[in-house]
Amino acid sequence: MYSSPPLKPHDASTIPLSGPGNAVLETAASMTDIPPTLTLLKKDSYEKMTWKNGLGETEEIAIFPKHINHHKDEFTWRLSLTEVHDACSFSVFPGYDIAMMMLPLDGSPNAQRNTSFPAVSVRNIHGAPAILKHNDQENPIPFRPLVPYTYAGELPTTCFVKAGKTRHLTFLANRAKTQVTVSLETICPHGLSDDGICDGEGDISTPLPSPSMAHRGNITPSGDETTSGSESSPTDTSVTPRPIRADHLNTGSSINRAASPSRHHPNTLPTTKILLGAYTIVYVVSGSIRASVNNDTTTVKVSAGETLICERDEDSAPADFTMSPVISKDKLAAGNLKGHQDATIYIIQIHMKHEPKKRDSMISDLRGSLAYFGPPSESTFNLTSAAIPPPKESSTSAPRPLRGRAGSIIIYDDPLSLEKSPQLNAMSSSQNSQSHGVKYWESARHYRPPTFSARYQNESEVPPPVVRDALVIEEFPMGKISTVWINMVKQGLCEWVRVPVIVARGVNPGPVLGITAVVHGNELNGVPCIHRVITDIDVHKLNGTVVAVPCVNVPGYLRFSREFSDGKDLNRLFPGSETGTASQIYAHAILNKIATHFDYLIDLHTASFGRVNSYYVRSDLNDPVSAALAKLQQPQIILHNSGQDGTLRSACNARGIKAITVEIGNPQLFQNQYVHWSYMGVMRILTYLGMFPPLEAEPPVSADDDTWMDPENLVKRVAKMNTDEDVSDNSKPMHYHQPPNTIICSKGFWIYTKTGGVLEVYPAVNTVIRKGDLIARIKNIFGNIVDEIFSPSSGVTIGRSSNPVAMAGDRVLHLGVIKKENEVLQREAKENY
Repeated sequence: MYSSPPLKPHDASTIPLSGPGNAVLETAASMTDIPPTLTLLKKDSYEKMTWKNGLGETEEIAIFPKHINHHKDEFTWRLSLTEVHDACSFSVFPGYDIAMMMLPLDGSPNAQRNTSFPAVSVRNIHGAPAILKHNDQENPIPFRPLVPYTYAGELPTTCFVKAGKTRHLTFLANRAKTQVTVSLETICPHGLSDDGICDGEGDISTPLPSPSMAHRGNITPSGDETTSGSESSPTDTSVTPRPIRADHLNTGSSINRAASPSRHHPNTLPTTKILLGAYTIVYVVSGSIRASVNNDTTTVKVSAGETLICERDEDSAPADFTMSPVISKDKLAAGNLKGHQDATIYIIQIHMKHEPKKRDSMISDLRGSLAYFGPPSESTFNLTSAAIPPPKESSTSAPRPLRGRAGSIIIYDDPLSLEKSPQLNAMSSSQNSQSHGVKYWESARHYRPPTFSARYQNESEVPPPVVRDALVIEEFPMGKISTVWINMVKQGLCEWVRVPVIVARGVNPGPVLGITAVVHGNELNGVPCIHRVITDIDVHKLNGTVVAVPCVNVPGYLRFSREFSDGKDLNRLFPGSETGTASQIYAHAILNKIATHFDYLIDLHTASFGRVNSYYVRSDLNDPVSAALAKLQQPQIILHNSGQDGTLRSACNARGIKAITVEIGNPQLFQNQYVHWSYMGVMRILTYLGMFPPLEAEPPVSADDDTWMDPENLVKRVAKMNTDEDVSDNSKPMHYHQPPNTIICSKGFWIYTKTGGVLEVYPAVNTVIRKGDLIARIKNIFGNIVDEIFSPSSGVTIGRSSNPVAMAGDRVLHLGVIKKENEVLQREAKENY
């Protein structure tokens, strides 16, 4: 067995003492002498931003970098003051951490309870003026005054206000660039103990500690100076006892603090903090303070509601930040501080994270660095997070070939060798040196992720919904956007099937415009159209009410099906029946619980499965108002259709509600071009009805959101690829201009097959064809032509089949007969659906 040799005692004087390492000396030498700066932000400098949905308002206090739009540009941190009027949903900020600090309530404790506040029985939320819910979780989180609450910005968060209004600070920090600490502090005239308790009581000149804290200074009064408090006035400093500390420092007003050149009051004990971060933000909740940095002779007074920002170079030495409360003149005259002149403040310290060091420099810093021996922090390195470059191959070695056969199939499994296009070779050397691990093939379109602001373009910022049995518009407040679930019918679990409704009420009275979508469960382009409309509506500029129903046929939507749950076409059964089939009862509930409150209706549809559509509108052109609504959409085609066909549009027209049907593209997908066209049409209708001011300019849409998903544009894309035009440059926004012309059709009809087989349809949508033109062929499964279909009339292609598998009697092409000049339109114009 091996045994270690006995240890010999050493003389302590012979043990070598290691001096500071090179890295420590370099760090000390690199410290700059740049002094920190203080910036005072008063209330009138806050930038006020009123929420378009009317549910609150925000005052931006500060943002870094300065003068940027936090909705469009990436930022490092942002501080704002938010006032919430009612239940609302907060914006999501992926990649950011959010701290919220509610300010003390100044409203009446007997304020009326908000109807949107949920009835919850969780014990720890009683007394909380607001609650928060993340991801629609059932258990709420209490949000109380002066209790900081932090969460990840990725979480969808809703806030419910119990009564009246709440005000809170919101601080957002970029998680990858900062490390932040938030604390609530109380600045007391006597200073605070380590336990946060006031260090003194009584008058200014006698900051005696409370009995429970007497142990901190081991204070014993001098026998020669002890005088009964009943024999002298507490403001008489000549006979006021002067306690002597254990360290023999007099705590009376005659010590050196009285002769300090600083403007901190000599009879108060300033609170000092060491600042290590790049930014320190002080927000005064109550009271007032005077602040200085590094014993500067000039102090800054910060009153309640004001913000002080200290900016320092993180490479410089730590700064001493000194604060003391501002004492009122009355208290100074009386010499008494029993009136609690404390100041309550929030302190936010922001440390900037630095890029991780490269491997070579990290190895050189391993020796002699204090960070090597201490715990990891934002100023130290982490060996496990270091990006160690792969070993370099010899320059004489042959290039590594791609595995797999040569040809049209490309196998890419070598991230170390990069092939670059001629465009990439033209880039700068610094850009060429960056390895992205992506090969370049001219046959593939390279993906570019959306910009930072793209996630906010379609964010409606609507509040959490309430549940009602029927829509009562007057129940919802004016000047706000509200959401509600409307109970329709009971399903098999004896639970309600509910329809989502968004109610945007303007500050002024006016008509009610209804917008419905997904009457057929797989016709989805109307959903993002509604989202965009609600996003862009500012209720402070809105006259009247917009009621949007983004999903009418909820059972069909959940089944990805055009039909209702019983297999019936819901849009052929209006006005429905109270005692009919399931789909008839549902149609009756939709019409009577929601649609009867409209003055105007825009019903958004698309083609059904196996078909593609142009952008067209169905309308009764004999009605001047309906005709005007149709023309304001500026579609490719307007089809005269008087209704009387069981549709929601015809049922509303029968009740005096002016209605149109807008067909926007194809089923079960989002087509941004068609969505944008329909959105612009809705906004023009709002302007026409006097409900909303016209848009200043057509909103741009990112080129990444082009109509690449639309099969109708395949030929156009191929044609562009064969030209010299750079179709890959999507750095500039794209405008989806409206169709240049609108074709009006006096009637329309479908052409059907006479036999089954493999169907080939030739005309594209929105294409003018002549009578007798060959429009389709049907082949058998072996490829022999079994039938040819010719156009029975001249007209324009409204829609066509996209399903090659055809049965006898299936649809081929939807043909619109172009209206002739001075043609009188039929009073009853229907289609052969």
